[in-house]
Amino acid sequence: MSTMTSSSRTRPTAGVSRLVRRLERERRRWTLRDGVELVATEQAWRAGVAEGLRLAQTAIRKGV
Repeated sequence: MSTMTSSSRTRPTAGVSRLVRRLERERRRWTLRDGVELVATEQAWRAGVAEGLRLAQTAIRKGV
């Protein structure tokens, strides 16, 4: 049950924008590792996670 009144509704796009920004932050966290040598498999795994987050952002923006 929502505690919001009808006069203080937020726009649905505000939540989507916040989610997309959060995904972007997480994607950067998974791609950037300064000064740390990664094993090739870990590097590939991190790249896969980052790509999945990027695809999620794209799908959300398109409204899929």
